[in-house]
Amino acid sequence: MGARRRSTLREVAARAGVSIGTASGVFTSNASVSEQARTAVLAAAEEIGYQPRRRPADTLAAGVSAFGLLARGEHYVGPANPFYGPVLYGAQSAIAALGVSLVMETLHDGDLDGRGLPLVLRRRQAQGLLLAGYHEHRYVARLLETGTPCVLIDHLVEDLPVDCVRADDHRGGYLATTHLLDLGHRDPPPAIITGPSTAYSITARLAGYHRALAEYGVPADPAYVRGGRLCAESGREEMAALLDLPVPPTAVFCGNDNTALGAIDLLRERGIAVPTDVSVIGYDDIAMAAHSVPGLTTIAVDKELLGMQAVWNLTERLRFPHMGWRETRVGVHLVVRGSTAPRNPPAPPHEPVRRSRPATTTSATTNLTTSATSTTSTTSTTQG
Repeated sequence: MGARRRSTLREVAARAGVSIGTASGVFTSNASVSEQARTAVLAAAEEIGYQPRRRPADTLAAGVSAFGLLARGEHYVGPANPFYGPVLYGAQSAIAALGVSLVMETLHDGDLDGRGLPLVLRRRQAQGLLLAGYHEHRYVARLLETGTPCVLIDHLVEDLPVDCVRADDHRGGYLATTHLLDLGHRDPPPAIITGPSTAYSITARLAGYHRALAEYGVPADPAYVRGGRLCAESGREEMAALLDLPVPPTAVFCGNDNTALGAIDLLRERGIAVPTDVSVIGYDDIAMAAHSVPGLTTIAVDKELLGMQAVWNLTERLRFPHMGWRETRVGVHLVVRGSTAPRNPPAPPHEPVRRSRPATTTSATTNLTTSATSTTSTTSTTQG
């Protein structure tokens, strides 16, 4: 008989009906966790036999007292960008468990020319850095020149030796597109509203979109590929442009949920029913996605885990500065709600040319949890 599988913090959080960050806060004595949530988490842990892993002080390299978190203004939590709030919360939860401080700094365009350094480094306030969202190549290179350990969150710079933690966006784009294709939206092909091409996550989602079309034998048409700015206003603008095509799409894959909500707003304004006339799918599964009308079908990203995993990777980088750099991918899954439906009228039956899981080249895979409906895992690829 094999060894009994160890229960995970994610399973505790799911059983208690709380986020993974809240569950983590219970076991790190975070005072902001409500008594009701604390009681639910402890009861769930006892029911499934969960024992938290202890993270003693010696897991930190000597002399580490604070981490810095750098982000552009648009990447901080707010109405315009609800994605990074949970990411930040996850990072804070993991840092609290280590007993160190977090110093946050907002970067402006003038700070990103690759010459200057952030205040947190100039004042020697942190021994390691977390970089949230997109940062220019030369700016990341400048930070690395200082010898400061860094971890990118939700971004990848392929030709620099820097660790990163990001969602599996290629698979996410593939899942979103195959969902629409399976519903019969093939002629014309599903449209896509993307985002800035400088963001690695966006280019990966677009690659997943093209892979799905190719596997189903559906020709890609540049007319149905629109740029965007990952905001509701951009969603409205690009949706209007798609409706002006000679043959408007019957389904649209949006680069994030904010874009999708803007697209739905424009469709409603034009008297076009979602999903009866046009299906819309988003990306990220922000809080508003479940409360929109109709509920937004989307690709769920474990945002808190992105922040937590980045902290854990930075901790290891500080302890083992000479190990190869790592790309860690967090699993994503499809959440079906009310904004997608079979094409009306239905398209003729069609089988994909090939259906297979994306190939991976990984050196280590850590399964955080597996359920019948989703797989959330981190895949670390170590580069020499």
